[in-house]
Amino acid sequence: MRFIRLKTLLISFLLITGLIFFSAAGSHAVPTLQLDIAGGTYDNSTQTIVATGNTFTLYAYLRPNFCNTITDTYFISAAIAPKVGKAGADIGSFNFNGTTINATGDMTYGVPPLEDIARLQGWDQGDLPKHGIFPTYFSEFGFSFNSANQINPYNTQNRAISGGSISMSGRGMYYAAFTIDTSLLDPNYVLHFDLYNTKLKGLDVDVTQFAPFSHDAQSTAVPEPSSLLLLGSGLVGLWASRRFFI
Repeated sequence: MRFIRLKTLLISFLLITGLIFFSAAGSHAVPTLQLDIAGGTYDNSTQTIVATGNTFTLYAYLRPNFCNTITDTYFISAAIAPKVGKAGADIGSFNFNGTTINATGDMTYGVPPLEDIARLQGWDQGDLPKHGIFPTYFSEFGFSFNSANQINPYNTQNRAISGGSISMSGRGMYYAAFTIDTSLLDPNYVLHFDLYNTKLKGLDVDVTQFAPFSHDAQSTAVPEPSSLLLLGSGLVGLWASRRFFI
């Protein structure tokens, strides 16, 4: 009987120890794909890494595995948020690594990935989950990682929460850097970035792997409605005071 009790206690101890270990490891795990922004902070409400200015460097990261190799083609989607309806709108432009994109005239409506056949652009189970962003207008940019560009692996969410800087040294995680400029985009909208790779399933393009949504990135935050109201009130007050003293 004593042996059985000791065995039960030992099993319980091992289970608890294992749970603690895996919980700690999980909180510091480095995803296969993730995004980061130089100087970016973490928005807990949207669980997204957010830029602090209109011009910034967006980093895409890869830790290769059997299904996601450095020879694959990867994609970043830049999506308009809040959602813009299918009718579209003229909300300025943005620049992605030297390419100017008119929003929404040069963009595609729907859910990534970009389909080869337009009628398949509507969402299906193989597409990127909507996660509160899609359907909206988005642009997709394909790229490959360079084996010479490596740094020490780190968790981008943890870095953004802690406010630390990005160390561009070491080996073990591949990176690609992109310069983004949203200064000409309507300030009531932002760009939301997703990272993924794809495969062709029949005629349909499907996502095979994507960065966790907690490791996504976004340009500067959309002003709160109350902030816009205060700004408007301030401008009206300034105009009135100027008129009064003229």
